[in-house]
Amino acid sequence: MILELHIGLTLALIVALIFLSTVESAVDELSEVQLRVLVAEHESERHGRLLKEIVENDRRFLLAVSLSSQILIIGLTILVIALCERWDVTRAHALLWALPAMLAIVGLFRQLLPHLLAQRDPDGALLRLLPVLSLIYDGLLVVSYPIYRIIQWQEARLGSALDVGDEDAEEEIQAYIDVGEEEGIIEEAEGHMIQSIVELGDRRVAEVMTPRSEIVAVASETPIRQALKAIIDSKYSRIPVYRDQLDNIEGVVYLRDLLKAWQAGRENDPVGTIARTAHFVPETKSAGELLEEMRQSHTHIALVVDEFGGIAGLITIEDLLEEIVGGIQEETDKENDDIVEQPDGSFLVKGTAEIRKIEELFHTEIEADDFTTVAGFIIRQLKRMPKIGEQVHFKDLLFEVVDADPRRVRRVRIRPVPAASTRSEQVPS
Repeated sequence: MILELHIGLTLALIVALIFLSTVESAVDELSEVQLRVLVAEHESERHGRLLKEIVENDRRFLLAVSLSSQILIIGLTILVIALCERWDVTRAHALLWALPAMLAIVGLFRQLLPHLLAQRDPDGALLRLLPVLSLIYDGLLVVSYPIYRIIQWQEARLGSALDVGDEDAEEEIQAYIDVGEEEGIIEEAEGHMIQSIVELGDRRVAEVMTPRSEIVAVASETPIRQALKAIIDSKYSRIPVYRDQLDNIEGVVYLRDLLKAWQAGRENDPVGTIARTAHFVPETKSAGELLEEMRQSHTHIALVVDEFGGIAGLITIEDLLEEIVGGIQEETDKENDDIVEQPDGSFLVKGTAEIRKIEELFHTEIEADDFTTVAGFIIRQLKRMPKIGEQVHFKDLLFEVVDADPRRVRRVRIRPVPAASTRSEQVPS
């Protein structure tokens, strides 16, 4: 009777081990995107809560399942040793027999069989196992709770919460986009837009903003009639208002507010009297976060401040949207001439052109830790302000300054050069 009980309990633990290991394998096979799709499709069902738990608290779920599997293996080890001892062998011989037996059990029922069951149809396998899992899941949490709390305490003490794998998620999204384009489900332009949305979260506001040197602003004491002329000449619909110097921004004035004041006969009033409250953001803020913030607050323009509180630049919601859909050109806008191809095969580039556009154009990579523009790259290479005619060799590209003054680099000519003749150093003319 005791032998039958031992064998029956051993078989029961093996079945439980296969069950938990199959659940774990199914979750491992599914990506976060696939799991979220399952949650969306089955959220209203009885086991939707457990699916949501797998997505939102995957570490606690996997710890509970994995730890329970290890406890089952320990239990199986004890039972196998006990069965071996029933054959009238010594404890040492029982351990020697139990070792290969447990290696076979773990290899077959913890690794191979669960993997085969989950690999072909992981989402289907998970959904089929959820009804039983939901009955025992609270018990699994109780078993793993002390270990989970110890991990939480250790992370809080060290300040080392684990990353959630954003880079892997981005690569997976890109893979989905590529497959969608190949299958004709997603147009190429739509694929670029989706990828731009994903990348926007990785970009800092400083990489997208209009730099301080290009900000059009008016002093707060400027008469409304002069401010109206300045905003019309600038072709913007909103410009900052400052007192004494640009770092002292008092607000933002809108074209429509200027027109209303002018029609009301207030053309000689200071523009500061109709300025609206300015919105300030740090230059290190994520562009994706700022877009959501501006959408929720219905803000169209923000002043970007550096670590010292000075004005570093200006950013509009149009700037952020252009990062997703590309340049938004109005009927009155001049043709974008940041990068203009020349008849000789070279490219005439504005100093304010983003360095990433050069990377995309010439299929190269430029380390850009502390600059975002072509002008910043030239100054970084030369370690000073360049003069007209100076050149910089970088990889298989030659940068030549064609327009500059002591304060800024206005225009640069870039041309590909044979690889054999390139070197990463500046060559003054």
